[in-house]
Amino acid sequence: MRRKIKVIQFGLGQIGISMVRTLLKHDERFEVVGCIDSAPDKVRKDIGEFLEPKSIYNLAVVDSIDSLKRRRADIVIHSAVSFLPEAAEQIRSLVEKGYNIITTAEEMFFLRQRDSKLFRSLDNLAKRRHVRVLATGVNPGFVMDSLILMFTAPCLSISTIRAERMVNLSHRRLALQRKLGVGLTAQEFLEQVENGRFGHIGLTDSAEFVSHYLGIKYDNIRSSIQPVVADHDYHGDEVFVAMNHVLGVRQEVVVEKGSQAVLSLRLTMRIDASIEYDAVFVDGDPPVNVVINNGIMGDTATVGLVLNQIENLLETAPGFHDMADMRIPRFVLDRFS
Repeated sequence: MRRKIKVIQFGLGQIGISMVRTLLKHDERFEVVGCIDSAPDKVRKDIGEFLEPKSIYNLAVVDSIDSLKRRRADIVIHSAVSFLPEAAEQIRSLVEKGYNIITTAEEMFFLRQRDSKLFRSLDNLAKRRHVRVLATGVNPGFVMDSLILMFTAPCLSISTIRAERMVNLSHRRLALQRKLGVGLTAQEFLEQVENGRFGHIGLTDSAEFVSHYLGIKYDNIRSSIQPVVADHDYHGDEVFVAMNHVLGVRQEVVVEKGSQAVLSLRLTMRIDASIEYDAVFVDGDPPVNVVINNGIMGDTATVGLVLNQIENLLETAPGFHDMADMRIPRFVLDRFS
């Protein structure tokens, strides 16, 4: 019988709590040896207080890796922050301490393109410490990048690629609704966009990732982000949005070669979406057109993708990796039920 994989969960927002809940459910495979979050209302409380149903696991939340009673672990799941400065600082510290890491920080996803100097630094450090780092998630990480690469595998030639994602925000966590501007005026939305930390993070990174691995020699990448504005009052089960206020966001990244759009990624996330889907259309020989009805549920799928990648990462050479370095992602958590 193989030994359990020892896991530290770093970050206990909704995604982090879902990670812990699923890890505990699969206790024949994983052992949670630490939970870290700096929020004062979480520190020193038993992790079971944040799960449903509540229970006692004799595992207290601590505010730093140095505060853990048991510091030895096979991997740290890092789901604490989205943006590069904070994420890079935390990940560097974990690598220096000798931990393997999977991070869901969006701006770490395709670091070799976003910040090549930082990538080389973390990659070299990980190799020296003989550990592995992977940045992944559902979007960026899978739906509008890795999945696109997989769908191009049967093609002999490709002219253009278009990917679309439609998400109903009423099914998503409140923090995400707020980050996407639900309830703001259009002017407030545009003001928030200016701070660079608003809307969906990572769509351009997905386009860079696909372009890199498909060898697309482009002339320009343009991106846009616009509010979806209500033309009448919207009454949801838990949310009210007044007319002329924001229902969600519409984002697009287009990769251009000359005057042709060779790759386009279109993401719409709105509180009133009547349908949900993920779609990839490859204009090639042969053409590949795939539509996933109802879409891939982001929060749940993020947990699944991370946990299903743990063994894959641990069997990979040391260094800072992206999804193209991994074996084909697949379900490994349990037998089919």
